[in-house]
Amino acid sequence: MLSILIPTYNCNITHLVNELYKQSKACGIEFEILVFDDASKPNLNTTNSEINDLDFCTFKPLTKNIGRSAIRNLLAKNAKYNTLLFIDAGTFPKHKDFIDNYLSVKNKHVLSGGMTHLNTPPKKPYKLRWLFTKKREYKTLCSSNFMIDKNLFLSNLFDETLKKYGYEDVLFFEKLSNQNIEAYFFNNPVIHSADDDANTFIKKTEYAIENLIDLIETKKINADSQKMYRLYYKLKKMKLVSLTHNIFKILRPLLLKNFNSSSPSILLFDIYRIGYFCSIKAK
Repeated sequence: MLSILIPTYNCNITHLVNELYKQSKACGIEFEILVFDDASKPNLNTTNSEINDLDFCTFKPLTKNIGRSAIRNLLAKNAKYNTLLFIDAGTFPKHKDFIDNYLSVKNKHVLSGGMTHLNTPPKKPYKLRWLFTKKREYKTLCSSNFMIDKNLFLSNLFDETLKKYGYEDVLFFEKLSNQNIEAYFFNNPVIHSADDDANTFIKKTEYAIENLIDLIETKKINADSQKMYRLYYKLKKMKLVSLTHNIFKILRPLLLKNFNSSSPSILLFDIYRIGYFCSIKAK
């Protein structure tokens, strides 16, 4: 009845799998949990391989890193059941009836339960990632926590040309929306572990912006649907892109210092993002 699919990379996901296993058993349903590891460190494979000891659970390490889009597609193609539930490593269900909540929603082809933050903020330099989840990621469609019909997914696979982090889920959900297939959002979040330090999160953010620009330039995504592009376009009309780029180069070290502090600013993070966007476009 339900295939729970977890892509992972350099993450111990035994705690997550045990929780999903316990909840699925309590629901009395036919289920499987598939975990594919995208060529992580060997020591983690040893730990995560304990998942194979659970009934209906499979842990499979890949020998080559294939990327965030490709591994999701591979999981779906190997799924046994017609209902797919994608959960990201590095998250954990907020509710003890997380699985049951999903199963209780009927007649929806795509469901998204959202993501939320840890109650207690981490210390620097991990606070920026936590703050971003708290302020921006709740009630957003993301690949970290969503359910979808298998046939629908297989006819709308994630774009495997995207090798770096970011915007693969935005592209996926926009592709569905363009076919008048809307994702139904409801309050059933996973908690993000906030395990990226500021520098790691900034690097991922830069990769995401590079992906966004590529998607816009190749017309795979609607530029006007993206707030960052709309802001960039306003700056372009006012001939301020080069100035924004030059200011960004000067302010960048100060911004990075703030992001690694105990009081990172989401406003400054937004400034960093548009500055990085303009720096690419100004080249």
